[in-house]
Amino acid sequence: MTGRHGFAVAVAVVLVACTSGPTGRFTVNRHELAARCDGGPGPTVVFEAAVGGDHSLWPIADRIKGKALACVYDRAGQGDSSVPDTPLTAETDVADLHALLATAGIPRPIIVVGHSYGAQIAWVEVAEHPDEVAGVLLIDATPPSGSNLLESVLNDKQRKQFHDAFVGLRNVDFLTSLDQAQTHYGVQPTAYVTIITASHSMRPWCDVNLPCGAMQKEAMATADEFVADHLGTRAVLAETSHFVQDDDPDLVVREILRLVDLVSKAD
Repeated sequence: MTGRHGFAVAVAVVLVACTSGPTGRFTVNRHELAARCDGGPGPTVVFEAAVGGDHSLWPIADRIKGKALACVYDRAGQGDSSVPDTPLTAETDVADLHALLATAGIPRPIIVVGHSYGAQIAWVEVAEHPDEVAGVLLIDATPPSGSNLLESVLNDKQRKQFHDAFVGLRNVDFLTSLDQAQTHYGVQPTAYVTIITASHSMRPWCDVNLPCGAMQKEAMATADEFVADHLGTRAVLAETSHFVQDDDPDLVVREILRLVDLVSKAD
């Protein structure tokens, strides 16, 4: 779940030359965030990577820029963005995104595409700034804590092992973010919502002797519960690992463009 590259200076120069939207480094909430928007006309699509990830995890952004303004950026502490003074959470990342949209002049409302931890950010953004979100695509969203079905199949020792895997992540307080996402669980957004659930997202936990089969079953049940609790949500099953956009990019692109079409027709 880590980013592969930062914005190299030479590449940034080329990006500035060929992009058609806001691009550069923007100061928000005492951070500098690197962002690139390209494409259009059409709605704005903002991509949110998994924990520790940066813009380089979204090569599929190039595939939608003929029908939308595709925006990728590095959250604070990732890629070419500055390192925060303290670990961030989903809510502080949303505050940064909200400020970035205004500071960079990125057209709103937006469609947010979030993977894993990025899906938590997308959901909190929908909850806290409903007027600036027209659509959201949650890709194998990390289930929130609290009433989390996923942890119901773990004993105390396994639950500690599971939590410990997320402690000390670079620049992110992941467990607090899970709690924050849970507080917004009951929001009924007016935005179009699609959730993609991966069929094999829990497989890596087999390698550390956690009951990955039972965990996968409960992860699927968590997604089903989310759909039942949020009427109008479109549910899509991906026969992939946790990294759906890498294993089946065509599926993710289709679902993004579906949201783009819905938002365009609603204008």
